[in-house]
Amino acid sequence: MVKTFRQYEEDIVRCNRCGFCEEVCPTYKATGEEFSLARGRNRLMRQSMEGHFDLTKEPEINHHIYSCLLCGACVVTCPSSVITDTLVKAARAEITRANGNPFPIRMALRGVLARQRRLTLGAKALRFYQRSGARWLARHTGFLGLLGSLGKAEGLLPDIPARTLRERLPEVLKKPLKPRHKVAYFAGCMMNNFFPQVAESTLRVFQENDIEVVVPVSNCCGIPHEAYGETEMHVKLAKENLDSFKRFNVEAVVTDCASCAHGLHYYAELLKDDPEYGPLAQEFAAKVKEASQYLAEVGFKKEMGPVNATVTYHDPCHAVRGLKIKNEPRQILKSIPGVKFVEMNESDWCCGGAGSYNVTHYDLSQRILARKMENFKKTGAQYLATSCPACLMQLAHGLDVHHLPARAIHVMQLLDQAYQNRSVKSGARAV
Repeated sequence: MVKTFRQYEEDIVRCNRCGFCEEVCPTYKATGEEFSLARGRNRLMRQSMEGHFDLTKEPEINHHIYSCLLCGACVVTCPSSVITDTLVKAARAEITRANGNPFPIRMALRGVLARQRRLTLGAKALRFYQRSGARWLARHTGFLGLLGSLGKAEGLLPDIPARTLRERLPEVLKKPLKPRHKVAYFAGCMMNNFFPQVAESTLRVFQENDIEVVVPVSNCCGIPHEAYGETEMHVKLAKENLDSFKRFNVEAVVTDCASCAHGLHYYAELLKDDPEYGPLAQEFAAKVKEASQYLAEVGFKKEMGPVNATVTYHDPCHAVRGLKIKNEPRQILKSIPGVKFVEMNESDWCCGGAGSYNVTHYDLSQRILARKMENFKKTGAQYLATSCPACLMQLAHGLDVHHLPARAIHVMQLLDQAYQNRSVKSGARAV
């Protein structure tokens, strides 16, 4: 069973208030508030545990619990190894058990994200909103202003494609003549519905490298449910995904979403005490690989055409701290002919996207994003690459808001273009 908030007492008391987290916490850097810092949040949780107040009955205090990005930067830096992100998630689960989540979040987690087809219907409704003139009306009549943070976040939406990845699969999936590996692709919520063009690039790249790909039916990985303390739904989704993927005999489960990769890895911990699903979760988690990680391990073809551009890279939090993936995407980018790779300062700082954080905390997320944009400008790059769709959406929004002549792009898209450019002479660029 997942540990409850009260079972983390030994972890909370390890915080010695040294302040090392001050230098790496994005929310603290943006606000300067003590309780927007790991040290401050740990103090609040410890006081609750010691009986000074009831965490489930203090909404003003809980604001600080929910303003955490869960980026994990403080955990890496902490000399006492305090697992603040885990503690915050446990505290949220405690609050959710007592009070439930607000209605919009509950509907999103238990309704829309509980089934992939529901999210697909929602995405198609958003496409209608973007294409029908409703968006113009919402923006010019002041309606969005009535929606608070949700209205402000409306501009984050990418152009919703007409067809999902799953609707495109018959055209995209092709078995290599001599496959040297076979993998199962986890089609995450955002890749399937909002960024199918990225997923297509990933599938083409794998097939180009003689890797056979199957795409099992799947639901949300459960990362959003974990973040909001919806433990029961998290467990339910994990079991459904395990049941779906166990039917396929593959050497790896790959995904081009760093958050999904981290979430799928966590199944081993989430279900470790389940007599039926525990062993299955252990076996499954051991196979999970982020796309660039897997390609770096098995090798990828270096015969490519040029992509003449300056490129930098943003490390998704779930990749660089959760999965310890840092060199692999850079190895791929640097292998592409014509790419001039420039390292970005604070490349591993959270961009402020953090799943739905840029919707629930839009203003704060934009202050965090502004720091990322300043660092990006100094690189002079035309492409801001990453490996997480939530980051991709946030970074694209940042480039737009800050009027920067650059494009946010997934690593697999650049690699896919390089393979397509093999027969193109020098001067080819990514599109």
